[in-house]
Amino acid sequence: MELEFSREIAELKAEALPAPRQSALPASVPSNEHQAATQLPDRLDAKRDELIRMASFSTRVAIMEAWLEVEAAAIEVASSFWGMPPSNTFKNFSRMGEYLLQSKVIDQKQLDTFKRLQQLRNKAAHAQELNLSEDDARSYVELALGLAAHIRAR
Repeated sequence: MELEFSREIAELKAEALPAPRQSALPASVPSNEHQAATQLPDRLDAKRDELIRMASFSTRVAIMEAWLEVEAAAIEVASSFWGMPPSNTFKNFSRMGEYLLQSKVIDQKQLDTFKRLQQLRNKAAHAQELNLSEDDARSYVELALGLAAHIRAR
């Protein structure tokens, strides 16, 4: 289970990073603007620091808490489309990712990431004995919070 989790995280990280040839910024985009676009909002930045520290004590809790940020972002955005405050009504909506795709909040690649992060969270939550590396937990946190920030930015 640990090896499968590590493999999935490595694949997600590889997909999230731009290919080497594509990583160069066009001359029209100043590097400080690019950096600002890739940074997390202050609240999520503080949450990331907290979860990264938490990963050294409990990788499982760090992963579960990071997923809650994605879930909360999805619920906030979905609720806003209906003019409703965020509620647990959307929490049990099994097709939340597809709804976000249909609403053009995320694209297909982000939907795939959403689903894979959710599956990894479920594995971490339900496995009897799971000894994940801190690095894998940290990577999960980074990926999850990046997706949460993107969802909230829409």
